[in-house]
Amino acid sequence: MPLTTTTPKRVIFTDLDGTLLDRNTYTFEPAQSALQRIRQKDIPLVLTSSKTRAEIEGYRSKLENSHPFISENGGAVFIPKGYFSFRFPYDRETDHFFVLELGVFYPRIIDVLASIKKETGISIKGFSDLTEKEISSICGLDLKEAGYAKKREYDEPFFLEGGEKEVELVKRKIKEKGLTYVWAGRFHHLSGRNDKGKAVEMLKELYEHQFFSVRTIGIGDSLNDLSMLLAVERPIFLKEEGSPLPEPLRSKRNLTLIDGTGPEAWNEAILHELNELDT
Repeated sequence: MPLTTTTPKRVIFTDLDGTLLDRNTYTFEPAQSALQRIRQKDIPLVLTSSKTRAEIEGYRSKLENSHPFISENGGAVFIPKGYFSFRFPYDRETDHFFVLELGVFYPRIIDVLASIKKETGISIKGFSDLTEKEISSICGLDLKEAGYAKKREYDEPFFLEGGEKEVELVKRKIKEKGLTYVWAGRFHHLSGRNDKGKAVEMLKELYEHQFFSVRTIGIGDSLNDLSMLLAVERPIFLKEEGSPLPEPLRSKRNLTLIDGTGPEAWNEAILHELNELDT
């Protein structure tokens, strides 16, 4: 990682499913023009997702991405060893990463969801209840990828039987137990008090320490991306046709709104943003 500079260093935080990745096929090929531009300009691209560490590591490899990443809706920040030129506090380390943990450990998440099932009588199924084969069928993943999706550490995706009344009851129970509910576009999610925005803020501070002046860009398409978009200077929201603009973004400065989701929209949005900042 280069040393401190007085020129603002751009950093892009991006969601994956429905944003950089097609929500159904998981391809990012239509985004190659923007990805190449990002590499040419040496802009850190921080993958910020509800996906697990194992899943994101796979996409980092496919994308030839060597930057930090944020897993499971801000459950943890993984920073490659040697990435920053200074020491910083961290919670644990793996062979390749220093880990900043914001989330509640998975066994506690599972226990809380089980208690909510019992208390409400609502039929709820989380990833911990599903086999790899079932996750593969529901999500359109191969069995290996489904296995990675089950390697959860801080967050439980789940679905339930019922309508808005049942969803509101489950949300209330989650809040009463001191945890967090979020909708991520395909599943409901249960996690600790973490969110993508808190993780972005932590990583932004480290980039500012490295480069002094940083300009942050964030891009996402779903409600679980709102905290991330509110934490960056240049938020980009990919809006699905017919869906309303989320209320928290309506007064957000410098918001770029793009009609459409997935890698084609991501490519358009990032190229537009980089061109605008270059002028």
